[in-house]
Amino acid sequence: MKQIKIQTTKIFICLQLILLSISPAYAQNWYQINDFPGTERDDGASFVIGDTAYCGTGNLPWGNGTIDFYALDMNTDSWSTISSLPIGEERQYACGFSWSNFGFIFGGFSSGTFINDIWMYNPTTNLWIEKTALPDVGRSGSSCFVIGDTAYIVGGKTSANNAIDEVWAYDMTNDTWQQKNNLPFGTRWRAASTSMNDKGYLIFGKDTDDIFCEQLYEYNSLLDSWNQISTFPGLGRTYSALKNISGDLVLLTGLDSLNNSYNDVWRYKILSSTWDQLNSIPSTGRRGGMCFNYGSILYYTTGINQSNARLKETWKNINPTEISENTSVKNFKIFPNPAQNEVTIISNSINPTEFRTIRIFDLSGKLIYSNSEINQINSIEINLENFYAGIYLLQVETSTEFFSQKLIVQ
Repeated sequence: MKQIKIQTTKIFICLQLILLSISPAYAQNWYQINDFPGTERDDGASFVIGDTAYCGTGNLPWGNGTIDFYALDMNTDSWSTISSLPIGEERQYACGFSWSNFGFIFGGFSSGTFINDIWMYNPTTNLWIEKTALPDVGRSGSSCFVIGDTAYIVGGKTSANNAIDEVWAYDMTNDTWQQKNNLPFGTRWRAASTSMNDKGYLIFGKDTDDIFCEQLYEYNSLLDSWNQISTFPGLGRTYSALKNISGDLVLLTGLDSLNNSYNDVWRYKILSSTWDQLNSIPSTGRRGGMCFNYGSILYYTTGINQSNARLKETWKNINPTEISENTSVKNFKIFPNPAQNEVTIISNSINPTEFRTIRIFDLSGKLIYSNSEINQINSIEINLENFYAGIYLLQVETSTEFFSQKLIVQ
């Protein structure tokens, strides 16, 4: 029998997304919530544990790094103050990431010092614990992503004031470090990164020659290898954010080589290898803010704008990659939706030879179901007995088209 586990947080997301199907005008729309409660800043770090985002550190308007931290309850969009890093650990350009029920802050820069330490936050005790430092020189502006229980720290800048090409893996279970192969495409500072389905992704950043890069790379942790999979359709940038939303890569904001700050949002569809532009943040261009997501709900807070004014704004988009709010998607009909034990996909206009695959992702971007061995497309039934109750993204790919549809399992 299917296990049904609906926690309060899942019910909240479900209600929000059901409301979207009633009011299509909300698709891809941003709206402003409560401001970040601390001083305006850029170059802060954030991580997510469950339904709470933790945001802190960064560069204040008078040019000092800071240690304060705040928690955003993403069910109620309310902020609260949590324990700061210890006095003397002020920094900007740090990396933030999470694993299990813990958050981590690595490295950064403070008062001329490049930092190599790592701190773990325990939300149960509201305490920071210093872990084993990187066994190498300090660095700032590195990128990071998590695969399994390992955080990958990529590139950055050292006291030599040069971008570097090093990659280090931090085993969060054993509190140990291992150096991986260097980046084969050169150095990177302030690139944007994320992970999805046991792969890492990295785009943008500046190299040693201060060239703004626009290539998108995929990292295979099993092979310890990088592969370029695309190029951004525009100028290279730094200070951008990259997130995994419902099986797509979502890229937003940043600073280009012409000193332009952006408020735009882009999606890269990995399955179809295509870029498209989504709705921009309805405010001024910015860079260096803190970006995080709760499933398919995307947030962006703080940063610095074109006039070099630091910000406290916090913006939210419930479903930035939503393609359709109808249960019928062009040539396909998906029913019932919401579904319980089974969902059916019907199409009378697609030749079976054109069919490629059906995939279902959960809200974290994890691939839950994939089928590329269906002989006909006019009526396909998918058993949902082993699915937990919640929101999923169902994607259908043919030789000529690519469709995506929200699926609610009860």
